[in-house]
Amino acid sequence: MAQDIHTTLHVRIKEGKIEEFKRLVEEMGKAVENNESGAKRYQFYLNDNETQCVLNESYVSLEAVLNHLKSTAFLTTFPKIFNICKIERFEVFVDIHEWKLIKVLLMKALAQMGGVNYHFLTGFSR
Repeated sequence: MAQDIHTTLHVRIKEGKIEEFKRLVEEMGKAVENNESGAKRYQFYLNDNETQCVLNESYVSLEAVLNHLKSTAFLTTFPKIFNICKIERFEVFVDIHEWKLIKVLLMKALAQMGGVNYHFLTGFSR
C-alpha cells in the first residue's frame, strides 16, 4: 500500500526580503489549501530571526504531487518566492515502491537543488 509522500524544503531568505517572502508564501499556502485536495500538509516555518524557512509538505499520492507541480500557484507564485531566497536543502521522504515511480521525475530537480532523498526503511504512522 502506498504511503504519503513527504518533503521538506529549507531556504535562506535574502536580506531585506522577509515581508515580500511572507506575503508570497501566504499566497502560495492559501492557493494550495483551496485548490489541491491531495495536499495533506503545506506548512511554512520561520526561524527566530526570520532569515531561514522550512516548508513541510505531505501529499496523498504521486498524482497529488504531480498536480501540485502543474498548478497555477506553483508555476506563477513559486518562481517569485525563489527569486528572493536560496534553496539550502530539499528532502523527499517516500515509500520505496512509490520512490521507484517518482525517482526519475525528481532526481534531476533534487540534484539541481542539492537535494537528498530518503526511502522508507521501517516504522508506522497512525
